[in-house]
Amino acid sequence: MYYTSTTRSELEAYNTLVVNGEGYDGVYTTDWATIIEHPNGSDYAILKHDSYTAELTEEETLGAEWYPAEL
Repeated sequence: MYYTSTTRSELEAYNTLVVNGEGYDGVYTTDWATIIEHPNGSDYAILKHDSYTAELTEEETLGAEWYPAEL
């Protein structure tokens, strides 16, 4: 499951929510997940954590258009 947004900062805020909630140490674990940028340059996605929700668009999976280099 992923969250998607056209605003990268929304996903950065979600990442911070998970990092703080999980108590990551900032040394060995600094981020929940890496933000994925769509090749169109205006859409972004991040892996959804099972324990944290946000008012963002949920996607079951990211389609092949997110990873054109792998086609």
